[in-house]
Amino acid sequence: MIFSTRKALFHLFSLAAILPSMADSPAPEVPLVFTSRPPSASFFVMVPAKYDKEHKISHEAFGVAYRIDENGKQQELYRVEGWYSFEIYLSDDGTYLVQMGPWSSGSEPENDDLAVAFFKNGKMLKSYSTVDLVKDPTKVVPTTGHYFWQAPSPLDDSIDPVEAMKLLSRLDYEKRFNISTIDGWTYIFDATTGAILERRKTKS
Repeated sequence: MIFSTRKALFHLFSLAAILPSMADSPAPEVPLVFTSRPPSASFFVMVPAKYDKEHKISHEAFGVAYRIDENGKQQELYRVEGWYSFEIYLSDDGTYLVQMGPWSSGSEPENDDLAVAFFKNGKMLKSYSTVDLVKDPTKVVPTTGHYFWQAPSPLDDSIDPVEAMKLLSRLDYEKRFNISTIDGWTYIFDATTGAILERRKTKS
């Protein structure tokens, strides 16, 4: 899987917003749809938690994976509950899902800050915190209430937004998933197990 046009535009606009302003409030959680790369007929619907008038949760955040069958009907594959993500990657057959972690609150990596999690048919296989992936916490870029840990750095205005997209996490046809961190490491994961296949230093 690679970025869809919609997702590419989302990241371009996100980078454009982040670089000059270093905005420090999370985007509102809204219903989202993520697709695997065509010609796959699989997609994933992400729904945020809903609150009542007393600000109590009336339903938890949840997600549903679907496949379009040969008659054009939606077939539910599985559901996940209790979390929300702005960034989901889905394998072509819909079986494997990669969840990127939420807004990283605080000023440095913590064991409780989810970086990435891997799922098969809705069941988590393995997860990594930002502490697991960022080896040099002094390289993260803190703001008032959160920090940036993925490459490219929002302070690096020399990177073209299109080139920056190549550094963002993504899932390929072989179900390998890669992440580049702000301290110069690139990780290649097996999305079918969550295991790290390769870890290499990409810059000093």
